[in-house]
Amino acid sequence: MCHILFVLPLIGLVLFWVLPLQQAMLFYSLILIVCAALYWLMWKDFWRPVTTGAEGMIGGKAEVIQNGNGALKVFFRGEIWDAISKGGPSVGQKVEVTGVERMTLSVRPVGEALISSISGNQNHHKNKEEV
Repeated sequence: MCHILFVLPLIGLVLFWVLPLQQAMLFYSLILIVCAALYWLMWKDFWRPVTTGAEGMIGGKAEVIQNGNGALKVFFRGEIWDAISKGGPSVGQKVEVTGVERMTLSVRPVGEALISSISGNQNHHKNKEEV
């Protein structure tokens, strides 16, 4: 169906053979306006961020509901997921999803990203001062 929208302006050129010039121009301009509006909607929709699947999960916030005996469980979008984390988040702590592998989420504490970016900036400034 969407391919018809791309060739519709070309098919509309047939109007110039069938109709008088003024009527053909009127109908063809309407075709162009409709196609331009639909092209704009398709372009806008094309750049919309992913919200489904594994790609849509990354960056989402979850809550740790169990952390013990090597089993980390998080509550994310109404479901309980197995998770892995380099740090040991405590129960009730908010975490951010950083990756998905099969049925396991990779998570990190929400404050960790901010702390690492701040410490990274401070180390960057220290290295400049040393030079």
